[in-house]
Amino acid sequence: MPYRIYHNPALIDTVPLNSVQKGLVDCLLLGMEIGTGFSRLADQAGFAVAYPDGLLESSGGQTNWAYFFNAFNDDVGFFRQLINTLQASVGPDSKRIYVTGLPSGALMSHRLGVQLSDLVAATGVLEGALFLKGNPPQVPSAVGPVSVLILHGDRDKTVLYCGTPVDASQEQSFNYWSGNSADTCSRFDTPAALCDGQGNITAVVQKDATNCSGSTEVKFYKLIGGIHTWYAAPMNVPGQLPFNPDFNSSTGIATRDILWSLFSASSGESVGDWYVSNRGPYISPCTRRRQWRIAEPPFLFP
Repeated sequence: MPYRIYHNPALIDTVPLNSVQKGLVDCLLLGMEIGTGFSRLADQAGFAVAYPDGLLESSGGQTNWAYFFNAFNDDVGFFRQLINTLQASVGPDSKRIYVTGLPSGALMSHRLGVQLSDLVAATGVLEGALFLKGNPPQVPSAVGPVSVLILHGDRDKTVLYCGTPVDASQEQSFNYWSGNSADTCSRFDTPAALCDGQGNITAVVQKDATNCSGSTEVKFYKLIGGIHTWYAAPMNVPGQLPFNPDFNSSTGIATRDILWSLFSASSGESVGDWYVSNRGPYISPCTRRRQWRIAEPPFLFP
């Protein structure tokens, strides 16, 4: 599988290796590189960014990732190989490797957190769920503890906030990560659920689980008025959608910076080292085993 990698050799070569050998993996390639602004952040913070691309899924006629219960390809094996390859060529701190994604990449980020937690320190999920069209007991226990940040819009019509009988809700996803199958957290900022017993969205706008195994943390933010997209604009402006009253300069106020805040905090450093990101279908030229990507759903930049 091809991937796009971005880094500033001059910056990496002029500062200590353990503070700058960083990375971000994302499958949107050029489109997501421009839209997320991570390559610009790489220049500022001193890390490398790699953007891999998913294979064509014949049943859907477009590129996709093999998230839980969509195992048409060994994408977990691909990401393990990719991370090992980039570790050898770029040399990041092995304790600071992170993954994130949007659409099918968000679903895949959940799976990578579960099955690659021996390599991944934290995962950020934007508009995804632990599984679609699956059976919760079949999701395996995580290989090890991993910090998790989940951002989800309450108006997302593609991956429903409160799920369906066969699709995980945000409450199920949060409970998996904070429970005994993953991080075994013992302290919660609120006992309130994200979805009620009838499958309705509750008033909870953020949920945090701490005192977890391996000093990890599980955090959820509701994007009030948010839909199925990446937001580059501030999300803490009253009267402007999406909105969350808990976003501030410490948490970050736009998607990229909120994710970066978690990843840098999880390493105990001012910046993180590795950031692996994967995203679902989008228009992008691909090589070798790839096809041109198909926008499904559209990737929007507000």
